[in-house]
Order: sequence, then C-alpha cells, then structure tokens
Amino acid sequence: MTRVFKPIYVLGLAMALVLPRMALADETMLTLVNSITGTEMTLTEAEVMALPQASINTENEFVDGMTRFEGPLGRDLLDLVGGGGSSVVLTAVNDYSVEIPVEDFTKYDVVFALTGDGVAFSRRDKGPIWVVYPMSDFAELRDPVFNARLIWQLVKVEIK
Repeated sequence: MTRVFKPIYVLGLAMALVLPRMALADETMLTLVNSITGTEMTLTEAEVMALPQASINTENEFVDGMTRFEGPLGRDLLDLVGGGGSSVVLTAVNDYSVEIPVEDFTKYDVVFALTGDGVAFSRRDKGPIWVVYPMSDFAELRDPVFNARLIWQLVKVEIK
C-alpha cells in the first residue's frame, strides 16, 4: 500500500466502524406511551443514557451471583409521559409482554438496566434494556410472579 492510499484506507475503515454506531444512536431505543393521557414519546440510546442513572446490586435466577445493574429507574421513565394509571405493559422486541402494577415502580427501585457489572447488554444478552427488581433486598420479590416481570430486550412501556 502506498503512503497516499494508507491514510485514505485508515479513514475509510474508521468511518465504516463509526458511522453505523452513530446511526444507531439516532434510532429509537424505547417507546413510552401513556394511554390515559394520549402522550407518546420515543427515546434514543443517547437520551436514555442521559437520564439519571441508578444502580442496584441483586441476584435473580438469570444471573450467577450478585450483579450490579445500572440504568434509569422505571418510575422516572413513567414520569416522562405523565405517570398515572394502574398498570404498565412492558413489551420486548419479540412482542412478548408482561403487565405490571404501577405500584411496583413506586414501592421498589425497579431499574431499566442498560448494563450488568458495567457491561452493556447486547441484543443477544438481554439488551438493550432489561427490567430488574432489587430481589435480594426484599423477600417478597423472590416469588416466581416477580421473576416473570424481569423482561429483557424491552422496547415499549405503556401506562394503562
């Protein structure tokens, strides 16, 4: 490779790696809907990451041992579209959904986790968002009912 072509090659390679990442940052990561007020908004990855982040250390049946989960609190996301309602329907990328009482988000620090032990969740590993309860902190959360609420690959939150 000549000296002239090497910098162009390196620049082209860098752009090929960076541009798709920049495009993903502009894509919708999470849709929030309040069916009561008719409010709807979409958030990109950058917008979700810009929200106040919380962390919990907990165990659940899907991880080996105590894990530190970080991401915005569920109640903060609900507040973005006005809160209210009695239940929240969480929907995953594969259209799996689970209905959760709104009370869960006020009673517990439910984290919409973006990372586990500092590593971002990929689509292949429960990402981009995994809803996690602080199960190790509350005996009542160790019930199978709450395990079913640990939805991953979350893409939509709807208040009803």
